[in-house]
Amino acid sequence: MFTIEELKELIGILDKSSLERLELEQEGTKLILAKSVVLKNQEEPLLKSWQTSPEIVHKKLEQKSEIDLHKILSPVVGTFYMAAEPGAKPFVTIGQKVLPETVVGVVEVMKLFNEVEAQVEGEVIEILAKDGDFIEYGQPLFLIQTK
Repeated sequence: MFTIEELKELIGILDKSSLERLELEQEGTKLILAKSVVLKNQEEPLLKSWQTSPEIVHKKLEQKSEIDLHKILSPVVGTFYMAAEPGAKPFVTIGQKVLPETVVGVVEVMKLFNEVEAQVEGEVIEILAKDGDFIEYGQPLFLIQTK
């Protein structure tokens, strides 16, 4: 367990460093500290308001229905792996056709491996997570193009 003094010291260290995130574990207690990014001296807003004509919106909706993208999300928090074991062939690659039951990766949680399935029929067009990445629940892992 962390004491108040230790927490204050860790916050000070993080504040003075170039790190954006600090994760520690002590006696079964996990602590995650993160900085928020603040933009200084910003003269113009990042987003400007604009108007869109109904014709453009309708055309974009038609295009989207022709090519539909499905995000495969992480079912749990853990470590993502692209293959069954180190050095093995990845479960899927970009351009590969998949079925709903195709295993596209695994997420390790406390030495248990949870298979991640494609959930849809289509083609892998982008792999959003890297092998060995620590991932969050609901984090997008793959983009699948469906028709």
